[in-house]
Amino acid sequence: MRYADLIQFEPIESVIQLLDANRAEEAPRLVSTYVISDDMAERIISRIIPQLSFDADVDHKGLLVVGNYGTGKSHLMSVLSLVAEDPAYLPMLRHPKVAAAAAKIAGKFKAHRIEISSQMSLRDIVTQQLELFLEQQGVSYSFPAADKVVNNKDAFDAMMTAFNEVHPNQGVL
Repeated sequence: MRYADLIQFEPIESVIQLLDANRAEEAPRLVSTYVISDDMAERIISRIIPQLSFDADVDHKGLLVVGNYGTGKSHLMSVLSLVAEDPAYLPMLRHPKVAAAAAKIAGKFKAHRIEISSQMSLRDIVTQQLELFLEQQGVSYSFPAADKVVNNKDAFDAMMTAFNEVHPNQGVL
């Protein structure tokens, strides 16, 4: 008897491309192949999902995902964004506690995934990409030029107001 007769596994892809989550044929594979350790599950449940929830009791802050090349950052972001867009992905999560916690955010977002490789300012990249995304979502909004803005937060608040008029009770991820 050979080991191959006893153990069957799918080879691990060394690099996940975040934009693969935009492809309908790839999305289920990305969710179902993401291995979640108990330590990672605790981080997702206690740190990430509360920040993405619409719970008013949470002091919402930004999330920064840091790790070396090939450590699973894009895979994690793909999985979370897919679940946040569509609750149909919940049963594909391989950790039952994460699946239960993720139900709070499942289907509550419209997600726009981008990769950045540019000389443009980060503000220009983000606002340009958001304007394209909003247009695809049927939302009419343009950010003011950077040299006309004292406080970017007001522009993002106005963007979310415009978004919520078209997509009530949804967030942008």
